[in-house]
Amino acid sequence: MDLEKLLLELIEQKYSEVQKKQKSGIFEKILHFEGNAIGQIGEKFVKEVFKALNLVLDELPGDIIHDEFDLLSCGKKVEIKTARKGLNNNTFQFNGINPKYNYDYIILLGITTESVHYYIVDKKQDYHYNHTLRKEYIKVNGKDKQLVMMNPGNQVNLKLTLNLKELKPIVNFADELRNIFGISGL
Repeated sequence: MDLEKLLLELIEQKYSEVQKKQKSGIFEKILHFEGNAIGQIGEKFVKEVFKALNLVLDELPGDIIHDEFDLLSCGKKVEIKTARKGLNNNTFQFNGINPKYNYDYIILLGITTESVHYYIVDKKQDYHYNHTLRKEYIKVNGKDKQLVMMNPGNQVNLKLTLNLKELKPIVNFADELRNIFGISGL
């Protein structure tokens, strides 16, 4: 029995199944990146948008290595989470959310092969912990969405799953950033 041949056949079969579910589009290359690379793209994208809109990006002192937020603007700490759309449904899984971290906003970017969407969470207004249920929630469009463990027993890193309909089209992103960070841009 040729085990490599067997594995190759199974890989080819799965590849064909996945290809049928994938749509092509201007962002289709996002399908080829792993999670960390997608996160780096999202973080760089938001920082470039801030620059293009002439929004303040505060410099961090050189000896501070931050791990609780991705950027600082006007003293406001911002965490950026980026996810691509799942193959089987219109949902995005935003991983690595830690509500105990010291940030003011979470910018959620959802990328499909054809479009990009966003949602901005104001931690002070949108996050809450239900002590009775012992569950963490983020309010999205007025509805509580539960944060769940990424892996069994991992109570530090949580994930938030949102449907495409719960995210906003990217066309409104610049205006919302200007409103939050209080500086008129271009």
